[in-house]
Amino acid sequence: MRLNSKEERESFEFFTSYAVSNLCGFLDSPFWQRELLQAAHHEPAIQHCIIALGAMYRRFSEGSDSHLTETAMLDKYLQFALRQSNQAIQDLLQKQKISEKVARTDKITLMTCAILFTTMCCLQGYQRDAIEHVRSGIRMLNEADEEEGEKFGHPIEMESLRTIFVGFDTQIRAIMPTHLSRTWVAKPKTKTLSTSPTFTLSMPALHAMLGHTQSLLNSIHAFNQKTKLRPADEADEVYNEYTELIMRFHRGATVMEHLWKKAHPFGDEFLQPLTALELTQAQMEYLLRDPRSDLVGKFPCLNNFKHARGPFKETFDVAAQSVRIFELAAKLLPLSGTQTPIFQTPAGPTSVLWLIAVRAPSSCQALRKRAVRLMLSHPRREGFWDGILAGQIAEEALRLEQERARAELGLLDHDLNRDLEVPEHLRIVAFYLTHPEDSDRTVKVEFSDARDLAIGIPGSVRWISW
Repeated sequence: MRLNSKEERESFEFFTSYAVSNLCGFLDSPFWQRELLQAAHHEPAIQHCIIALGAMYRRFSEGSDSHLTETAMLDKYLQFALRQSNQAIQDLLQKQKISEKVARTDKITLMTCAILFTTMCCLQGYQRDAIEHVRSGIRMLNEADEEEGEKFGHPIEMESLRTIFVGFDTQIRAIMPTHLSRTWVAKPKTKTLSTSPTFTLSMPALHAMLGHTQSLLNSIHAFNQKTKLRPADEADEVYNEYTELIMRFHRGATVMEHLWKKAHPFGDEFLQPLTALELTQAQMEYLLRDPRSDLVGKFPCLNNFKHARGPFKETFDVAAQSVRIFELAAKLLPLSGTQTPIFQTPAGPTSVLWLIAVRAPSSCQALRKRAVRLMLSHPRREGFWDGILAGQIAEEALRLEQERARAELGLLDHDLNRDLEVPEHLRIVAFYLTHPEDSDRTVKVEFSDARDLAIGIPGSVRWISW
C-alpha cells in the first residue's frame, strides 16, 4: 500500500493500532480487523476512507466528549480527514464515469464506503447525513441479495457488511419517529440461528449469536413501529407476529444458555462478548414481555407474556429485570475516572441504559437516575447512540415527569431534592426526534406522556445542540 505523506502514514497507523479495536465493540470483527485492510490494498477509495477515519478518530480520542465539537472541526487532523474523504468520493465518482454499469465488486466497495462514511458522520455528530449513508448502503445490500448465487470476488465478505448494516438499521429504528418508518428501507435479510447443541464456544459461534440478536432486535423495533400504525381490528395478525418474535427469542435464549455452560474452561477469554450478548438478550426480553403502554392499550394481547406462559416459566418481574440489565451494562463500562472517549460501531451499554432510564418502573426512580448518571459520565458513542446526548434527553424526561407529577398533586413547592413516584399516565413514553434541515448538529425532541398520546395533543418540546 502506497502512503504518500507523513500524515497518511500516521493516520493509517493510528487506525490499525488503536481505532480498530474500539470500532469492533465487544466482539472481534472480520470487517474491521482483516477484510477492510486487505481491501485497502486494491481500492483507493477505501484506503482514503481508512486514512480519513484514522485522523478523525485520533482527534476524537484526544477530546473529552462523545462526539467531535464544532471547534474541533478546524483542527489539522479534521481538515486532513476531510481532504481524504473528498478524495475517496472523487475516486468513487471516477470509477462510475469509466463504466456506466456498476461491477459487482464495485458494489461491495460502495457498500464498504457507505459504512465508513456513516462512521465518520457519526463521529462528527452529523446524524442526518449518517442515516442517508445507511439508507443507501442497505438499499444496495437488498439489491445484491436479489442476485442470489452471484460471486463478488472481493476481500470484504457480504456477511460482514450485512452484520454492520443490520446493526445500524436496528439503531436507527430505535430512534426513528414512527411515521418515518413508512418510507424507510426494507430490513436486510438475515440467517436463522441454529440451535444445534453440538457447536463449541468460539468466535464464529459468538458471531452467529450476534447475527441472531441484531436481527431479532431489529425485528422487534420494526414490529413496534408497524403495530403503532395498524388498526385495532388487526389484533390476530399482530398477536401471530408477536408470538413469532417470542419463539425467536426463546431459540436465542437456549443457545446463550448452552454457550455460558461452555465458558468455564476458557476463564475470562469470552466473558466480555458473552456479557454483551447476554445484555442484548435481557434487553429483548424486557421489550417483548413489557411492551410500551400505548401499544398494549391498543392491543391488550401484547400483555400476555408478562405471566408464566410458555416458553416462559416465571412471571416477568420488571423491577428485577431492570436491575439485572443495569448490572450487565455496568460490567461493560470502564471504571470511573479520567476516560478517553470511545466510539464503537455496534450498539453497547448506552442504548440499554437508555431503556432503564426511560422505561424502568416508577418505583425504581433511584435506578433510573443511576442509569442517567452512567450515560452522562462516560463519553461514549455507539454508532448512532451518543451516550452523553442520550443522557441529557433522559435527564430532561425524568425532570418533566417530576414536574408534571408535582403539578397534578398540587405540590409545586414540594422539595425538589425528593422524587415522587410518578403515576403511569404521566410517564414519558414517546420521544420524537427530528433533525432540522438547516442544522446538522441540532435535534428537536418532543416528550409525550401516556395522557398526551391518549388525547392526541403535542408533547413538550426541547431543542438540543451539540
